[in-house]
Amino acid sequence: MAMAGKKIWRDAATLILTAKAPAGKSLPSSFTSGETAAPTECSSLFDYKVLMLKRSSKSKFMPNAYVFPGGVTSGADFASGWKDHFLHHGYNEDDLEALVLKDVDRPMLMKAELDESISRDIALRLAAIRETFEESGVLLIKSSSGSSSQSEAFSFSSSSSLSSWRKQVHSSPDQLLSLYREVGAVPDLWAVKEWSDWLTPTDLNDQGKRRFDTIFYTACLDSIPTTMLDQAEVTAVQWTDPASLLHKFYERQFWLAPPQVYELSRLLNFRDQQDLAQFSAIRHQAGLTTWLPVRMECDDGMLSILPGDSLYPDSPDYAGTSAKKPGPYPGTLDESRAASEQLNRLEFRDTYDCVTRVKGDSQHGHVSPVSFQEFQEGQKISHF
Repeated sequence: MAMAGKKIWRDAATLILTAKAPAGKSLPSSFTSGETAAPTECSSLFDYKVLMLKRSSKSKFMPNAYVFPGGVTSGADFASGWKDHFLHHGYNEDDLEALVLKDVDRPMLMKAELDESISRDIALRLAAIRETFEESGVLLIKSSSGSSSQSEAFSFSSSSSLSSWRKQVHSSPDQLLSLYREVGAVPDLWAVKEWSDWLTPTDLNDQGKRRFDTIFYTACLDSIPTTMLDQAEVTAVQWTDPASLLHKFYERQFWLAPPQVYELSRLLNFRDQQDLAQFSAIRHQAGLTTWLPVRMECDDGMLSILPGDSLYPDSPDYAGTSAKKPGPYPGTLDESRAASEQLNRLEFRDTYDCVTRVKGDSQHGHVSPVSFQEFQEGQKISHF
């Protein structure tokens, strides 16, 4: 999977942040912004909510999309001062080294650069935590209970203090370390678990030439924290269960990028947050590889082929520089599916008709996504 030459995309980290919420309980208006309520029959099935943020219409990459909080890495995420801060709170280099996965598959963005003083297993977690704070105001700290499966959100003394620190960190990412020093806590690296890694397809011309290699993490909270919009990068927030988010997408109430559809469909396997947290902790140890979706036209739509699918190339063109491009499939989406023994793909008939199709063994101990149609049928939710 190694690629020679200079990297032509930016490394990024995102966080699938969930919070315990009694099944079926409606949220105060402060926890949602600008969207209709979740279907009751849907939300009653989950005891947790997922944090989703709406990108600004001015965003250069996927404007107006609902996404998990996240963004590109910064040099501040690799600052050696983090080691001193953790040591000050009783965590030595061996404690941090224990967070580094070894002897398992690793995605491309985990390959260290020469001038990095902190392991990427740690720096990318810090990037996900930093971006989550910048975009939502939620600051993850090591739980006072010492739990490695559930994190804690720091409670600021006032909204003005939260707003001030957010602005500082947004303007200068190295201020995140100053913030943790100020509040006397450490970022909860231990509860942030690797989930997946997605590389932007090579042919997304409508997004310009911007490409990102993004590692997805999970983290769980015991309650929904105070969430504050920045009204710049983020214009709306949702704490909603996975099924309701997918329902709104298919009802064309808002748009989700394909990786969000796939990962939310995976979350349909988990009704209880505790089950999700336990699974994430175990799966994390199995490692990851980089997923580059390979897009292929069909007579009636578009395929996004993922690793493990019968149509996935043996040697993916990660850089997009090969003269040999995937040709169109000579048939329909249904015909393509019927002719493939192994499935791991997304099928598109339009931008809001994105369906997960998986058949075969899962990779790296992961669960397969449940298509929203299968979920509806299994629950017999009539008004969907």
